[in-house]
Amino acid sequence: MRHGETDWNRERRLQGRMDIPLNALGEEQARAIGKRLSTILGDPDGMAFHVSPLIRARQTMTAVLDALGLPDDTARADDRLCEIDFGTWEGRCWPELNAHGIDRDADPEGYHAWRPDRGESYADATIRVADWLATLDRPAVVVAHGGIGRIVRGLSLGLAPAEIVGLSVSQWRFFRLAEGGIEWFDARPDRA
Repeated sequence: MRHGETDWNRERRLQGRMDIPLNALGEEQARAIGKRLSTILGDPDGMAFHVSPLIRARQTMTAVLDALGLPDDTARADDRLCEIDFGTWEGRCWPELNAHGIDRDADPEGYHAWRPDRGESYADATIRVADWLATLDRPAVVVAHGGIGRIVRGLSLGLAPAEIVGLSVSQWRFFRLAEGGIEWFDARPDRA
């Protein structure tokens, strides 16, 4: 699942590795995700819990663990789950990036390969995420970021790079990957 909303999400800023906390709506989303997951998961015994070390993901995981009645130290933080590093572009807005010719909708393959100064590309991040996926030895609950969720889905479902960068990344929904398929769950209070 993706972390809840931050002010930078709302402002359409590239967060990357910037450690931005959840805003009030993000905290609500995290609680709703946790509550919805608790109705689906049942007994979490035997599950692994993995989280990006960035605060927005950790805050979301804390809400998930709370809903499951588990202590905060249940989740293992892993740097390989950090968001894609946008380098010198972090903090800037998407329209500014688009104005410089970087546009995931107009050129998805180019966007997948684009490596910002002092940052990494989707292709770079895919290597570290694939390395992390190879370590999983049991079912897992994971809280990370939009880019990481796209990559996990892309690797699991065998998608092409141009398809990966265009995948949706809602903060009200989460997914389950199993046996080559994907199932979505909506956590909005009016839809759960």
